[in-house]
Amino acid sequence: MTDRAVLLEAAAKDIDLASLEEAKAAVADTCQEYIRWVQMFSSRLEGVPDEKLHKFVRAFSLTMLGHLPTRPGTCPFCIQYGRDRACTGCGYAVTHGRCDADDSAVSLFIESFLELGKLILQDTTAPDEADSNAEEKKRLLSLLLGSSGALASQMQECLPSLSTLQFMQEKQIYISRMVGFIPLSLLSDDVKRLFCVLQDRLKGYW
Repeated sequence: MTDRAVLLEAAAKDIDLASLEEAKAAVADTCQEYIRWVQMFSSRLEGVPDEKLHKFVRAFSLTMLGHLPTRPGTCPFCIQYGRDRACTGCGYAVTHGRCDADDSAVSLFIESFLELGKLILQDTTAPDEADSNAEEKKRLLSLLLGSSGALASQMQECLPSLSTLQFMQEKQIYISRMVGFIPLSLLSDDVKRLFCVLQDRLKGYW
């Protein structure tokens, strides 16, 4: 076991059960809410006019990002050491830097996460229509919706059995896999570029 792995395990062991369960419940709620959104998007996809498909792509992508477990309420460390404790004793701060430090792992991740959402929101020009017709786009979107919804369901189901260490590991994997369902081929090159930055920074999340 590496020195870092030892530190991560020690930090995770300091989290009490109440903080872990509160974080799990918050993640479960985001998963359940996202699954409902997937059902709504899937039911409406077929009837979306061709000229509004790009708007649909953006709405789906932003909805997914908005339901990922990135908020303090989904983190057992923030729950236990935040608020009135001001991060005192937080093992995550020791291993990754305080979340409010500009160069911490979380700050760098959140910076690119928010910037990705901003770029998607502002991405009003669809790629060359010759690259993909409307039916192909809808088939792709249907696949991505179904796959992301299934992953959210899997995450929700595995939560009860996870230790703190496993929870943090699975959350990192979950976020990485979920953003992988963003339909990048239907968005701008700037979105693709920032997606790569986000995935790289996510490696330091845990």
